[in-house]
Amino acid sequence: MIQEITTANKALLSALDCEEDNIIIEGFMERYSVNQEEASEILQETKKWLWLASENIKEKKGFRLFIDNSLLIIDEMWHTFILHTRIYQKFCNEKLNLFVHHEPTPASEKIIGFYSEEEKQKFHNKQEELLSQQLSYIYDKLGAETVSKWYEEFPEKFDKKKVHSIKR
Repeated sequence: MIQEITTANKALLSALDCEEDNIIIEGFMERYSVNQEEASEILQETKKWLWLASENIKEKKGFRLFIDNSLLIIDEMWHTFILHTRIYQKFCNEKLNLFVHHEPTPASEKIIGFYSEEEKQKFHNKQEELLSQQLSYIYDKLGAETVSKWYEEFPEKFDKKKVHSIKR
C-alpha cells in the first residue's frame, strides 16, 4: 500500500532535511559522550519534536506540548540546537514557518509538595490528562513508532541518571 504524501508529510520531511545538521551533531558530541549515529538520531527526533510543536501552535489545539522525563534527551539536543542561534533561527523560519520558543515549565506546574492527598490526586489526574492529550497528538501526527521511541526506547536508553553520566 502506498502512503499518501500529504502537505503535513511534506512539511515534516522538509523539516528533517537540514544542511547544517553536522554542526549541531558535533556540538552535541562535545557536550555528551555519544557517538555520531546516536547524536544524529537524537537530532532527527528533536527536529520531529520541533515540527510537532510548530504544528500544535499553528493548529491552535488549546493545549501546550511539554517535555517530560521521557523526552529529556530531546530537550538536551534542543538546548544544543538553540546555542547555534543563526542555524536554529534559520531552521525555524525556513522549515517550520514560525519560531518555536523554548519555554521551561513554570515552577507552579511542577510537583513541589501538597497540602492534602486530595490536592496531590488532582495534580496527578491533571498530569495524566495532559500526557494522554500529548500522546494522542503525537500518535495522530507521527505514528506509533515515534510514540514508542519517545516514551519507551529513549527513557530506557537516556533516563535522567544516564543523561547526567554522559554529560561532559
